Amino acid sequence: MYPLTVPLRKARNWWFYLCTGRSVYSRSDEEHYRQRILVMTSGFWLLTALVFAVIIPMIIHITPQGRIAANVLFAASTLGVLVSMLLLRLREDRVAALNIMLFIYTGAFTGACFAFGGTDSPTYPLLLIAPAMAGIVGSVALCASWGLVVFAIWVCILQAERHGFEFSQIIVPANHNMAMTIAYAALAIAVVSIIIIYAEMNKALRASLQATNAELEHLSSHDQLTRLPNRRFYDERIALALRRAAEQNGLTGLLFMDLNDFKNINDTHGHGAGDKLLVAVAQRIQGSLRETDLVARLGGDEFVAVLEDVKSADEITRLAHKLSQAIEQPLYVRQQVLNFSCSVGVAIFPIDGRQQHELEEQADRAMYQAKKRGLPVALASLEATNTPSPARAPSNRI
Repeated sequence: MYPLTVPLRKARNWWFYLCTGRSVYSRSDEEHYRQRILVMTSGFWLLTALVFAVIIPMIIHITPQGRIAANVLFAASTLGVLVSMLLLRLREDRVAALNIMLFIYTGAFTGACFAFGGTDSPTYPLLLIAPAMAGIVGSVALCASWGLVVFAIWVCILQAERHGFEFSQIIVPANHNMAMTIAYAALAIAVVSIIIIYAEMNKALRASLQATNAELEHLSSHDQLTRLPNRRFYDERIALALRRAAEQNGLTGLLFMDLNDFKNINDTHGHGAGDKLLVAVAQRIQGSLRETDLVARLGGDEFVAVLEDVKSADEITRLAHKLSQAIEQPLYVRQQVLNFSCSVGVAIFPIDGRQQHELEEQADRAMYQAKKRGLPVALASLEATNTPSPARAPSNRI
């Protein structure tokens, strides 16, 4: 199966590029896939006409007039595909290209009905492809229009027969059933091919829509500069974290972080340097904490970390000091060294509060206390513990 699939796929890609001037993988929107169906069906139309002009005369006996009619049919089909594909490639007008192709298609196959026996013509049922194509490649209104056209052609041919009009029958009676079988097989292949391509289009569009929705969801919940979760994502996660901590009677640490004199860095070195600093700080925060910890950017130079499943207040304090030291390492930007510091405020659930707003107020107040006192880390009130943690971690624990 695989050796056959590869050349077929290459032939399809080559034909699409020839007709549109673009790669079959260049786009993934609805317009692209409708053009793809049009191009693939045009190729099928050429193959069908080739079968009637070349293959059928080799299988069944056809009169010289029949051979002429088959060649005319093939020439008309080639002309229709050529004109419509040129219009599609040069002007990218899918609807106009479709209408031209269907106009020549129905005209050629209607004319063939006069040479192949009217309603007994193999091309009589193949006219059904026109409204099917109009509906899939065009629109519902276009499908209805071409459906009425085909219905009118069928009725006219049928009424002409009933009123005694004699159509030519250049297929000998002995080969008529075989010719009709080939025609119905071609019709079945055409319909199945259109359905398969249409299903592929829907599948690709659904995948594209899902990927777009996932990207939009990520953009709505993450900061574009640092790629960290934003305030919206943080609000959703911290509520879950506090609920889990309450159910498990555990501790959860909330760390508010703010860079000191960040405005001066922007004013002195430019916003580009400030952006690189924020990205570096985000990476350092993530690298210093556990994978299970939530790190988010609240805005500007403010960051937050939520530490779940910690065993003691001392562990939270140790992580806060480790985090502060990692953040404050010098940063080289444009061959210049940026020295900066960070203030970290720590609040612990349930010691400093059980509600989100209580913990945020405590952590925010502790952060500004650290900034005011020139300390890297400040803890909210820990009166509920027997051994309050120091503002600075002991050197042997860092």
